[in-house]
Amino acid sequence: MIIGTLLSPGNSRAQVIDSLLRNKRVYTAVDIGESALPRIDGILDDSIWSLGDWQGDFTQQQPNGGKPGTEKTFVKVLYDHSNLYAAVICMNSTPGLLRDIFDRRDVLNGDMTGIALDSYYDKRTAFEFTLSAAGQKIDNKHLGDYLWDFNWDAVWEGATSTSDSAWTAEFRIPFSQIRYANKAEHTWGMHVWRWISRRQEEDQWQWIPLDAPAMVYLFGELTGIRNIRTSRQVELLPYALASLEKGPASGVFPDPGLNAGIDAKIGISSDYTVDLSVNPDFGQVEADPSVLNLTSFETFYEEKRPLFLEGTEIFDFELDGDIPYYSRRIGSAPAFPAEFDGMSVKELPDRTTILGAVKLTGKSPGGLSLGFIDGLAAAEYGKAAGDSGETGRIQVVPMSNFATARIKKEFDQGNRILGGVLTLVDRFDAGKETASLLPSTAFSGGMDLLQYWQNKNYLLEAKGIAGLMEGSREAILKKQLSHNHLFQRPDADYLEVDSLRTSLGGHGALIRFSKLGGSWNFSVTGQYRSPGLNLNDMGYIREADLIGQHAEISYRRITPGRWFRNFTLRLIQESFWTFGGENTRNLAGIRFNSKNNALWTLNGSYTRYFASLDIRELRGGPALRIDPWYSLSAYAATNNTKILSGSLSLLHTGYGLQERGTGIGGKHQEYLEAGTTWRPVRKLKLSLYSSLEWREYYQQYVPDVSGTESKVSVVGEIDQRTLDLTFRGEFFFSPEMSLQYYGSPYFSSGGYGDFRKVSRASAADMDLRLLELPVSYDPQEARYTFPDGTGTGSFPDPDFSFSQFRSNLVFRWEYKLGSTLYLVWSHERTGWNNAYRPLADTAGDLFDLRGSNIFILKFNYWFSL
Repeated sequence: MIIGTLLSPGNSRAQVIDSLLRNKRVYTAVDIGESALPRIDGILDDSIWSLGDWQGDFTQQQPNGGKPGTEKTFVKVLYDHSNLYAAVICMNSTPGLLRDIFDRRDVLNGDMTGIALDSYYDKRTAFEFTLSAAGQKIDNKHLGDYLWDFNWDAVWEGATSTSDSAWTAEFRIPFSQIRYANKAEHTWGMHVWRWISRRQEEDQWQWIPLDAPAMVYLFGELTGIRNIRTSRQVELLPYALASLEKGPASGVFPDPGLNAGIDAKIGISSDYTVDLSVNPDFGQVEADPSVLNLTSFETFYEEKRPLFLEGTEIFDFELDGDIPYYSRRIGSAPAFPAEFDGMSVKELPDRTTILGAVKLTGKSPGGLSLGFIDGLAAAEYGKAAGDSGETGRIQVVPMSNFATARIKKEFDQGNRILGGVLTLVDRFDAGKETASLLPSTAFSGGMDLLQYWQNKNYLLEAKGIAGLMEGSREAILKKQLSHNHLFQRPDADYLEVDSLRTSLGGHGALIRFSKLGGSWNFSVTGQYRSPGLNLNDMGYIREADLIGQHAEISYRRITPGRWFRNFTLRLIQESFWTFGGENTRNLAGIRFNSKNNALWTLNGSYTRYFASLDIRELRGGPALRIDPWYSLSAYAATNNTKILSGSLSLLHTGYGLQERGTGIGGKHQEYLEAGTTWRPVRKLKLSLYSSLEWREYYQQYVPDVSGTESKVSVVGEIDQRTLDLTFRGEFFFSPEMSLQYYGSPYFSSGGYGDFRKVSRASAADMDLRLLELPVSYDPQEARYTFPDGTGTGSFPDPDFSFSQFRSNLVFRWEYKLGSTLYLVWSHERTGWNNAYRPLADTAGDLFDLRGSNIFILKFNYWFSL
């Protein structure tokens, strides 16, 4: 097949895709039999490499799709009973420009080459193994539709070598690390690619156009693999750990901690694998970034723990950001109030102990995917002090079991996928404290459908979810009043608080129709969440009580032109309402993303937000009108193939109020982020990212108003400044041994003024919406008071200054294939001041704080049976 013929002007994109599907490249692997196993060193001098055939003729995917690669590339694939062997020779006419730089595992950087195997042969998923020119491993799973899971780490061998005219990658991939049907002869999908970093060029053995709607169904084919072992295997990874923690309250010589546990991977068939973990530990995991959240929404943190990262793709069930399974719930820090039942609660644990976890994942040859995870978390306790000063132990989270099950079935060669999901949280042996705060059980269940047409160019996606919580009256009442529901809102006549309820449930759905391939694309989405839906015991839901739609249309150009190498222009529009008909979001915007011919990234956007109502800003008060505003952003990043590269991001938000008798003028928010990466030598990487935010807003909610005759909501002008710095330093002794440092100081200060009482919260006229509030300040009590009818209302001074510093220093050494040694030093210090201080003073205060230090020595040992 000649690619140039396909790209003739008379052929449409659909015709090109159809021809590629009918004329796939085929590679027939050679069985090396009982030949001596090669030494995987990147030097192809072992006898087995005289067998089989080299295939070349790689084609550019980008920048000049369909043209021959600027450098020649050759691939060879062999196998024996237990392993697949692959070698890729990457010719290089300018060896001095080869980017054989080091980086962390699973980071795409420098020159690279990889092989992906659709061993299920489902035309949707694949296992990919990649080597950088420096010999660093990158492995991931293809999940379909240009989605990848880089959290999957297999145990395999790979090495590279360099000569004056080429660099070579050598792979040994155990069949135990991939999944396939148990049969005598196999045909798999295969994709081999090469990345030439200095040109930002990708060359492929089987050409897949950059604007194709998906990848795996366009893979070439690997044949000739016969009579190999089943993929079933038992892998064990025990660990031992010694730690020393010294905090502000620790003695001079704190007691060391010793711990041990084990992870196991058991292949119960060729298709399904069970993962077991007893007493898992995540001491080597990098800390979460610092965040100061002044909104009513919960902060979402990315999962970083290896136990929960691998195989997450099968559990995916997302409704525009809302998910029924959020693995961070398992082992999360207790969310217990600082004041409870007249007691002051302190010394809460920073996590919940996971006693054990089990996970089942896999996929059958018939396209049946199963996933199940169950985690048991121990009860945790804190300390509480009463009014008389006595202290005692208090339960802050009961023993809990978290379970999620997922099933998907593919039909019509993966063009139709039906699925379902179930989650269950069961809390038992709860004390009187936690029984009044948390539901005893929480359940959710959903179904989904994916339907593709015309070689995956069109997609229909439909999902439905329902949830139910049961517990004590106090716990269910707390849920009704929480930020997800706010049934107490005085202007929501369609909602009602019921203090006698012992259960709360709801439902939601999403439907989306999209065009995925070619230059012009679009997507139309409709969705809703009923007021009672809550997924936050096992999952994550940002907000319930919504009905909305989203529409976008985009144009993408992938052929290099005079100014731009590629660009995408996108128009978006969306609107949302509550079940009571309140318009909570209404926007339209334009996005532009591009890369120019100097390999700089240049992006920009403009979004116009029309007037709407915020039903959550007043934390149970009436819906507050949000006046029209806009956001304007720009982003530029230099060529990241250079020794020194950088990026700059600017965001301006204008609230644009018309001045009225209130004296409130236009307010704004400015956000500046800059980053730089320096690679003075190929084994050292230094990066610094900093952001500065200045936010002035005229109706920021003021919490903890008390002593009023009626429910009074108070807002004020806030002047908030935030500085966030993140430094990373990484030195690589070899691909298997590295020293990595992460440090992140974070400072935020906010001052309030011009306090106002919310009168007619939804009024367009500012004079009617917000009334001047005469306040007086008591510096001794740090409290504001104001007249309210015949009485007096008050609230604590909301000014604040917050500082935090988190850092990790990690030595990592994979001393044996799959086995790792960690040496870790973690440090953290946090300060809070109920007064506004300039950022410079807040930063200076950080050095006066006493921090905590944790030293960890951990090693694990991988072996298989």
